[in-house]
Amino acid sequence: MTGADIFIAGVGNDGQPYFSDRIGVGFTTPKIDDNQDWILLNSSETNGLTYLKFSRLLDTCDDEDYPITMDTNRLIWAMGSSDAIEYHTSERRGARSISLLGAPTPDINLDQMMYWDMTVDMAMPAQSTIYWCSFHKGPILDYKHHIVAFDAVLDNEMALTHTHHYILYNCYVPAGSNSTADEVFGNYTVDVGHNGNECYGPGSSQIPNQYCKEYLFVWAKGGKMMVFPENVGYPISEGSDAGIHQYYMLEIHYDNVDELSGPSFKTGTRVYYTDNLRPIDAGLMTIGHQVDVSLTVPPNTQDYVVVGHCSPTCTLLLPLAGVTIFNALLHSHLAGRVLRLRHFRGNIELPWIDNEEHYDFDYQQNKHLSTEVRILPGDQITYECTYDSTWKNGSIVSGGMTTIDEMCESFIWYYPKNSFDHCISHTEIRSHMSDFGVTGYRRETSSGIPKYVITAPESLVGDYDDSISFKFNWTSEFQAEYTQKRQFGGHQAFCISEKTGQSITVPNQRYPDNLVEYVPYDRCAKKKNVRAQA
Repeated sequence: MTGADIFIAGVGNDGQPYFSDRIGVGFTTPKIDDNQDWILLNSSETNGLTYLKFSRLLDTCDDEDYPITMDTNRLIWAMGSSDAIEYHTSERRGARSISLLGAPTPDINLDQMMYWDMTVDMAMPAQSTIYWCSFHKGPILDYKHHIVAFDAVLDNEMALTHTHHYILYNCYVPAGSNSTADEVFGNYTVDVGHNGNECYGPGSSQIPNQYCKEYLFVWAKGGKMMVFPENVGYPISEGSDAGIHQYYMLEIHYDNVDELSGPSFKTGTRVYYTDNLRPIDAGLMTIGHQVDVSLTVPPNTQDYVVVGHCSPTCTLLLPLAGVTIFNALLHSHLAGRVLRLRHFRGNIELPWIDNEEHYDFDYQQNKHLSTEVRILPGDQITYECTYDSTWKNGSIVSGGMTTIDEMCESFIWYYPKNSFDHCISHTEIRSHMSDFGVTGYRRETSSGIPKYVITAPESLVGDYDDSISFKFNWTSEFQAEYTQKRQFGGHQAFCISEKTGQSITVPNQRYPDNLVEYVPYDRCAKKKNVRAQA
């Protein structure tokens, strides 16, 4: 509770209400604020039920109050057994992350929509982390339809607990193939009894996952229904895809840290669609840092920034009028603390597309933006993830697939739909390894998860994470230089169309030169300055 902005109120035995604005100062009674900014508007107590209605300015300019912003807020609550302000016991308290000011989900009448489910019902593998891929048929539609909403299908508490995230992919037969989609995918779908296999590692050779690379929907822990604006839909069964089965792959990340054996549950997605076409086609794009070991957070470090650039060279491929972003999911794992999706036009930074100043791993949302954002050809988008590795007990945090590894990826929905769907960057692996003095390494797969092993020099031989954590000498001078180089040095950037396989590589991508940074408006700055001078 330390630092928490706390409102305590109730109705006394005499029927009179009481309330106070306080701040948490440790394992003791919360301190009464010097300025009482919370206001009790209404109260009653009947038959053991207490009702309280209270309010406060979003930002009181009081250092003892917590600003209420557009990003995630962490709420804590507790109920006492009497009107005495004393410890409430662990059974009478709780916490929840919520976006108090987020834009509302667009209205939709689901009764007027058709839908189909793509789920897998199976026993969770007894591995701490595994990515499981299953294949699914869509309905045969004779003409173009629009997807208008997605929702998660998680049928019990076990599904909610152990489904970290999932990605739904479009599957395509490669250009020039003589095989049909039915021939390539038809024998692997859940409806014919094939529950899939691991996405990475030996089991992946038994499924056709190499043909499923284009993202369609991403759901992460804590996520809710994603609804499109009323004038926008994602096109399906268009052109040559009409009148035949469309195939999809569901990649589920099961998080089973205790390696439980036996729990069985259903996980998947529900797709709502309509034949009442909307004016505009939507697309999904991934922006961020490539998931690999060039994303390495030094040990015992706070406020380490990782960046992933979507190059102006890539956005030049957009229509002349640009595209409009209407929804964003900012993604990271356990070490993530602050996430920002930044937008540059020339050397001028525009307001952030989206940000999470209080990121919560268990509350990741496809957020409908309160103000849609126009991206023009030649603009640059940079996704920043600020990390804290102190919880790893002296170990680095590296880019990878498990929850104790890291990802720095954002998923944005936009319109009109464009051809490329990944806009990412990284430090080239060989260059990254060279910075640590590594002269030999190999990439291998362990339990379906890609890993790197250092083979030279002798002093660093072994698993990459272990060697760079405990064998490498992280001097303060090296860490300062490394941190500066990774954030501000040149990246190798890519824009990729997973459907067509086309890609563009951009060398030496970094922040714009002579950058004029965006500074969010602070309505309290003048008041705080006057207070400081006093």
